[in-house]
Amino acid sequence: MKDEYRSVKSESSKILKVEGSKFIASISPVESQTGAEEFLDGKRKEYFDATHHCFAYACGSEREEFRYSDDGEPSGTAGAKIFGAIQSQDVSDLIVVVTRYFGGTKLGVGGLGRAYFDAANLVISSSVIVQKVVAEELRITFPFEETNGVMTVLSRTKVRIVDTVYDEEVTLRISARRGAVKDLVKDLVNVTRGNLVSKVLLSGPRLS
Repeated sequence: MKDEYRSVKSESSKILKVEGSKFIASISPVESQTGAEEFLDGKRKEYFDATHHCFAYACGSEREEFRYSDDGEPSGTAGAKIFGAIQSQDVSDLIVVVTRYFGGTKLGVGGLGRAYFDAANLVISSSVIVQKVVAEELRITFPFEETNGVMTVLSRTKVRIVDTVYDEEVTLRISARRGAVKDLVKDLVNVTRGNLVSKVLLSGPRLS
């Protein structure tokens, strides 16, 4: 599974006009279904008089969580096309809502599908792209006298120290790129001669 992927930095929108119909493509970074639904609800309220609010969202480094909807348009002409634009741009952790105001001219199945894909593609390609990595947060505990060795290992890796507790032993909460965790723990165990206990606390995305 990838531990680095692309997303968008902020909300934005673009307008595409085709044969009198207006397609308003709105995009926002999200990290969950809840966030996606909140953004969708906001657009439904903002454009309450629109004909359709079709959408697609994807979350995770492999877009493993996703959903799309035609919202009353002919099956396969809207939601799947928007999701196709997300796939073609190789992005995730975002939602694209394409709001349509019907202009009186029917576009046909092919024309409608192209319009939804083009609108979604337009707003994605005009967005500021950011790199995200999947990080794991670990808790490591070791004797105080091993501190220098541990810090030397951590300084060689892109590790963020989240919290430090000095007691009878030293406990650090650290955040590291998921793909680097296995080798990192191995190096820490080696430098402390086995006097280290580690535990993964959580995993999730962060900006690189």
